[in-house]
Amino acid sequence: MSTETGLDQEAAQLRVKLVQALVDAGDLTDPAWRDAFESVPRHTYVPYFYDHTGRTIAADDPETRDQWLRAVHENRQLVTHRTDGSATSSSSMPSLMARMLEALQVTNGMHVLEVGTGTGYNAALLAHRLGDASVVTIDVSSDITGPARERLAAAGLRPLVLTGDGAFGWPDKAPYDRIMVTCRLRAVPLELVRQVPLDGSILAPLGNALARIRRVGALVAQGRFLPGGAFFMPLRRGAVDGQPTRRPALPDALGRPTRLPAAAIADNDFRFLVSIAVPGLTWQYDLDDERKPTGARVWAPDGSIAQLKADGTVAEAGPRNLWSALEGAYDTFLGAGAPGPERYGAVITEATQRVWLDTPGGPSWALTQ
Repeated sequence: MSTETGLDQEAAQLRVKLVQALVDAGDLTDPAWRDAFESVPRHTYVPYFYDHTGRTIAADDPETRDQWLRAVHENRQLVTHRTDGSATSSSSMPSLMARMLEALQVTNGMHVLEVGTGTGYNAALLAHRLGDASVVTIDVSSDITGPARERLAAAGLRPLVLTGDGAFGWPDKAPYDRIMVTCRLRAVPLELVRQVPLDGSILAPLGNALARIRRVGALVAQGRFLPGGAFFMPLRRGAVDGQPTRRPALPDALGRPTRLPAAAIADNDFRFLVSIAVPGLTWQYDLDDERKPTGARVWAPDGSIAQLKADGTVAEAGPRNLWSALEGAYDTFLGAGAPGPERYGAVITEATQRVWLDTPGGPSWALTQ
């Protein structure tokens, strides 16, 4: 069995390959952030994870040790915390972390709040780049923050790690030049806007893409979405909040034709619009041998459910016609030329929050918590 020193050496070699892959893919371009990814070992912050069956893959398990070591040095998301059988925290894909950290646009001396501590790996990257005193990180559960704090301390890093509701930020240490949210939001909490100064910014996943929102006035902020998708677990504000909604009973009605094909639900650009226009959905797919959708079930917290069948028909049940709402979003999507997230923007005020397409006067959708 490898000693700890042997493990660290093996991990260092794999980390070099991972960082080079991020550079080659164009996800890591800033020399300061490259230094952080080269210096901060991901494996020390992810000593175990859960595979798709819920099995634990761990460094201290001889049967899974090699699988664990490979996985933590691959560009993949790893589920690291489960609550009542549901995944509730993870270590994000390194490529997405790199893109977010670069999009944060920090400079030396800036003060950063991270909402969503997770494993502590992202806080470690921030602390390496900016220094311990410049980083505050918060998560909802001590089951998450306790181990993260211990891992950071073992690595000689001591950013402020707090347990609390990330939607409220941490006003005691405000203002923050930048706030980085690493969990999906349905709307931007106004407390976070309060905790950045004028021209300070919040980088957060709104729906399934990243928005960079700049404060421009008293509780007024605006910004644009960045290209590409960003799939995060939802912000949790309690023990069960943020967990997937249980699937309602399947519709027993006969199917009807639909103008929304199965292929469209795999389109990330369309799915971004869905995440804004029809938020809070949970999906299950039927996939062919090429892992392309041939059918699906989608449901909402209000009990609405739709089933797209293999014959291309759809059936709906519950308090609203869920698939009809998706068809309406698809009509907008096609009519606008299949826009990606970079064509959308957002405006946040104390009274309203809206995401708009192309211009503030274009099609728009209200955001609600």
